Amino acid sequence: MKTYVLPLFAAASAWLVFSTGAAALGNLENPQPGGIEAGIGAITGWHCTSKNIEVRVDGASAGLAGTGTSRGDTASVCGGRSDTGFSLLLNYSLMRGGTHKVDVYADGVLFGSATFKVGYLGAEFLTGLTAAHRIPDFPVRGQGARVVWQQSKQNFVIAGMEAMTSGSLVGTYSIQNIWMQESTGLAISTLEPGVSASGTWTFRADGTYTLLLTLAANGQSQTDSTSGTYVDGGYYIQDAGGGSLIMERGDTLTLLGLAPTDTSSWAALTISATRNQGTATAQATAADIETVPSGTTSTGIGGTLKAIGAAFRGLAR
Repeated sequence: MKTYVLPLFAAASAWLVFSTGAAALGNLENPQPGGIEAGIGAITGWHCTSKNIEVRVDGASAGLAGTGTSRGDTASVCGGRSDTGFSLLLNYSLMRGGTHKVDVYADGVLFGSATFKVGYLGAEFLTGLTAAHRIPDFPVRGQGARVVWQQSKQNFVIAGMEAMTSGSLVGTYSIQNIWMQESTGLAISTLEPGVSASGTWTFRADGTYTLLLTLAANGQSQTDSTSGTYVDGGYYIQDAGGGSLIMERGDTLTLLGLAPTDTSSWAALTISATRNQGTATAQATAADIETVPSGTTSTGIGGTLKAIGAAFRGLAR
C-alpha cells in the first residue's frame, strides 16, 4: 500500500491568516482551499498548544506532523508562544492528480481542512530532466522570473529575476518545436502527431547565425540549412530579411517572425529552441559553435522560413 508521506519533516513559514476570535488556536496554511499543489511539498500551519498534530489525506492518516518550529507571528494569539509551527512533507505526485482533501487534527480534534487540486506529470518521481524558462513581466513589467526544474522538489523553483532583454543570444540551441503558416496554404506544426524537428541554431559573437534543421513526418525526413547576420535588439532580432520578435530568451529561445519565402508568398513562423550546455556565455568557445556548412544560403529570417518550407515540401514530395 502506498503512503503519501516521505520520511522527512520540514518547517515552512507563511504569512499568518487566522480568525480574530478567541477560538483561533490553530490554522492550516498549506494547502489552501481551492489551491493547486504539485511535486514534493509540505502541509504546514500552526497550533497554539498541541504537539500531537495528525494529518489525514482523503480520510486516511498520513502520519504525525513535525511540531515546535518557530512562528513568531503567532505569539500575539498564542499567549506569547512562538514554538507553534507544524509541517509534514508530502509527495503530491503519489495522488496522481485530481481533487483531494486534507484534514488536520490536534489531539484528535479537527481544527483545519482544505480541498485542493493536484498537478500531475505522469510519474511519481521524474528523473534525468532539465528545463528552465523565463516568465515575462513577473513580478513587475519589464522583468522576468527565471524558473528552473529541480528534481529533488519535483517542481520548478525561482532562480532569480532579470530584465526581459538581458542575456546574450550567443551560443548553440537545440530545435524543439516549429510552427509555420504560409500564405499559399501550407501549414505545419511539430505539435501535430508524427511530426518532429531536430537540429541546431547557432548565434555567434561576430553577428552571424546558422540554422541546421531536420524535419520528420510519416517516417520520412528532410534536412536543410541557412545562415545570415543578425542584430540583437533586445525584444527583437533584426537581420537582412527583416525582424523577428523574441517571445522568450535565456535558456529557452522562442522567436516569432513574418517574412517572404519567395517572390509571391509570405509565411509566419514560430520556432522554439533550448540552449545547449556550455554555450551560455557571450564569448562561446569555438568548440561550442558549429561552422557554416558549405553551400548554405546566407539570408535573414526569410532564409530561415525558406529552409523550413523547403524541408516540409521535401517531405510532401
